[in-house]
Amino acid sequence: MKKIVISGVAATTLIGAIGLASANAATPSTWNQTVQVTSSSVITLTTTASNPVTIPADPTINSGFASTEVPLTLSCNDENGATVTLSMIATDANNGALFDDGTSAPLTTTDVVAPIGTAASVLTANTWGYNVVNASTNTAQNSTSTFSPVPAAATPATLLATSTSGTSQFFVNFGALVDYTLDSGITYSNQVTYTASANP
Repeated sequence: MKKIVISGVAATTLIGAIGLASANAATPSTWNQTVQVTSSSVITLTTTASNPVTIPADPTINSGFASTEVPLTLSCNDENGATVTLSMIATDANNGALFDDGTSAPLTTTDVVAPIGTAASVLTANTWGYNVVNASTNTAQNSTSTFSPVPAAATPATLLATSTSGTSQFFVNFGALVDYTLDSGITYSNQVTYTASANP
C-alpha cells in the first residue's frame, strides 16, 4: 500500500508541472518585411540589315535613282518611352557627303555624293538623303520620294519618339540619285550614328 501512495503522489506532481508550463508559454514574435522588385531601364535598337548598307545607283536605271531600307526595332521598358535619333558620326569632316575614301585629293563634284540640300525634298543629281517610314505603312521608294539630309552629330534628327514602354518597328530609307558626271568604279561612303535614349 505504501508503494501505491508514493506512486500516486509522483503522478500528481508530474501533471501539475505540465500544467504550469502550458500556462506560461511565450508570446509568438512577429514582424513584417516588404519584398520589392526593381527593374533596370533597358533600351535596345537592333536591325537585320547588313553593315555597310549599299545603295546600288545606276544612271541608266530609274533616272539614276536607287534606295535601300534599314529595318529598325526599338525595345524599351522605360515607362516614359524612348527617342531614336540619326546623325552623321561625330568625326565626320565632309559635311555629310558620301565620298571616295580612297582619294587623298580635295573632294570634287566627281568624287562625292552630296547631302540633299533641303529637308523633305526630291533628290537632285548626285545627292543622297534619308526618310523614315512606319513599319505598318512601308512603301517602295521612287524618284519622286522626298528625302532629308542627315544632320551633323551636334544636331541629330529624331527618327522615332515613343511615350510608353514596348517595342516599335520602323524603316529608315537611304536614297541617292546619280548621273553620268559621277565617276563609276568608286565606292562613295560615310558613316551615320543611331542613338536610342530613354525619355526624361
